[in-house]
Amino acid sequence: MTGESTRRLVQRQFGQHAAAYVTSATHAAGADLERLVTLVEPRPDWRVLDVATGGGHTARVFAPHVTRVIAADLTLAMLQAAQKHHRQLGLANITYVQLDAVALPFAAEVFDLVTCRIAPHHFPSIQQFVNEAARVTRPGGLVAVIDQIMPTNRKAARYVNAFERLRDPSHAWAFSLPRWEGMFKAAGLDVLHSESYTERHRLAEWAARMGCAPDTVTRLRAMLIQAPEKAAEWFQAELFPGGGETFLIHYGLLLGRK
Repeated sequence: MTGESTRRLVQRQFGQHAAAYVTSATHAAGADLERLVTLVEPRPDWRVLDVATGGGHTARVFAPHVTRVIAADLTLAMLQAAQKHHRQLGLANITYVQLDAVALPFAAEVFDLVTCRIAPHHFPSIQQFVNEAARVTRPGGLVAVIDQIMPTNRKAARYVNAFERLRDPSHAWAFSLPRWEGMFKAAGLDVLHSESYTERHRLAEWAARMGCAPDTVTRLRAMLIQAPEKAAEWFQAELFPGGGETFLIHYGLLLGRK
């Protein structure tokens, strides 16, 4: 799939479900948001760029701590939903920009912090995004990313990525945490912190957030039940008679300094 095809898929998928991502418990809450703020230690004079802002939740938690946040997204409907949410909260120091994460329209070294949460697995080139994030960050500034990660076992990674893509065709590829660390280093970022964590999801709710048809949910359930050993170890699925399956999604949090 070409980069342009991926972009169109992302815009279609998330344009249709923008409001759901504002209210999604996975995206709106979670200890990872506060963890991110704690690790970064933002300062009042900082300018922050939040790439692929989605429902605007990362922009929301940083806005009270800094002078200005640029909330950016490829999908206009997402930006509109985030802006409405922020206005309801009385946040006035957030600006909204529609852009492509792998071609940031900013001069070099203009931001103190670049953030991106639960989005890079949709990008046509994660390394290009990391390179761009590093480029627009000032010397000494920070790049902070949270994204879904995959097992280091290649066959298991392919299986889990296929599971994700069945639910959401705009899912391009998610990488392992060591691979992420390598991409940071390749972009000239010193990895200050790297950690992983898991969240348990209900299959039905997770699929409904992307508007999956009943036959797609059936296929997703079958993939959980029939997962090969290494993928099954990664999912740690809980299967119940009559449905109600749950499984784990793994995330990585990385903080790099330019």
